[in-house]
Amino acid sequence: MGLALIWLAIGTGLLVVHPGLLTMPHAAPPVIALTHSWMLGFFVTVACGAVYQLVPVALTTTLWNENLGWWHFGMHAVGVPGMIYFFQGYQLKEVGLFGSAVALGILCFTLNTWITVGRSTRRDAVAWSIILAAGWLLFAVLAGLFLVCNRLWTWVPVPPLALLRAHAHLGLIGFFLALLQGVAFQLIPMFTMGEVRDWGAAKAGLWFAQLGLVALVPALIWQWTMLTYLGAVAVTIGMVFSGYGLKQSLATRKKRKLDPGITVFLRGGIGLAAAALAGVALTLPDSTRSTAVGGFNPIIYALCGILGGLLPCIAGMMCKVVPFLTWMRVYGPLVGRRPTPPAHSLTQPHLERWGLGLQQLSVLPLLAGAWLLNDFWLRLGTSLLAVGVILFLMDMAGVLKHLWFPAAAPAPTPALKPKLT
Repeated sequence: MGLALIWLAIGTGLLVVHPGLLTMPHAAPPVIALTHSWMLGFFVTVACGAVYQLVPVALTTTLWNENLGWWHFGMHAVGVPGMIYFFQGYQLKEVGLFGSAVALGILCFTLNTWITVGRSTRRDAVAWSIILAAGWLLFAVLAGLFLVCNRLWTWVPVPPLALLRAHAHLGLIGFFLALLQGVAFQLIPMFTMGEVRDWGAAKAGLWFAQLGLVALVPALIWQWTMLTYLGAVAVTIGMVFSGYGLKQSLATRKKRKLDPGITVFLRGGIGLAAAALAGVALTLPDSTRSTAVGGFNPIIYALCGILGGLLPCIAGMMCKVVPFLTWMRVYGPLVGRRPTPPAHSLTQPHLERWGLGLQQLSVLPLLAGAWLLNDFWLRLGTSLLAVGVILFLMDMAGVLKHLWFPAAAPAPTPALKPKLT
């Protein structure tokens, strides 16, 4: 998660320096580099870190092989920056070399995750979402490598833009959406002191989205318009079921007031729903906007999904998960031996509110700038995003500092001596 925060700063910095990237075609090499800095650099890194920490807890088991996790970390830490650097100049051989390191790391992650889940007895929507998400992530990375090789040697006569879109949706829907559709039903009840009384909506949401993805990927590759549309509709229906299930779970919560992290996570779900509707509109059989620049175009869809949906979901949940994991690492072993601070005291709520709020607010001018091809709105949006990310990073740094500088135990209160009468 520490590496992910570094990538969040890098990805935001690239947008601030080059806001005009949002007015370029989505298949342009600099846009692909920017996208991978966010998706592989920030989102995948933090999601994998969360899986390593939370899955054993959720499934009441232990991580199968911690050393394999460190191998994954090393290959990911080397491979991702190499990929992004060579994407800038469209040097595909070098991209493939560093992408192979990323793929080997993800293979380690997937095997570790599958075996860890297999050692548990839990087989509900949470467990299945983790199994599916890990598998789709590996498939997405291998598809990306195939795309690079196919551009170099033309193994299959398929348009590269079609392969690129299929690759992107394997990651967006296969990994991130599947993971959120399961893990949310574990974390939201845990942090709000609620429960999931009916798992039907969670299961339906997960499997509808899976069905849609299975239809969407080949339809995007071979440009089957009607099947693409039906796949997008199925994914959207799955998200509706998941949203309904979370609403039912929230109705059971004992903690009535939602803190900033949970609130922003739920708003991120609304952003993902908006992206799904935009995707359905782009796949309409008579749509001509799938390759447009300006107006309603794929960049609008990407902004809704990535900055309007994934960013608040991931950042909001980090505001809960990072303090929890830090507290467990630093202060958990001290419980019963000396006074310890509560986990929620590790964060700074004002930084959370302003940081997360500005990140969400930035989406509106960014959408306006990408739609109107307007430099002023793009610069305003990237500035708001940068300030929001800086405040968020300050909050996370304040939490993580406890790993090296734990809070001192309060001085014991002296016992009062009884007065002699």
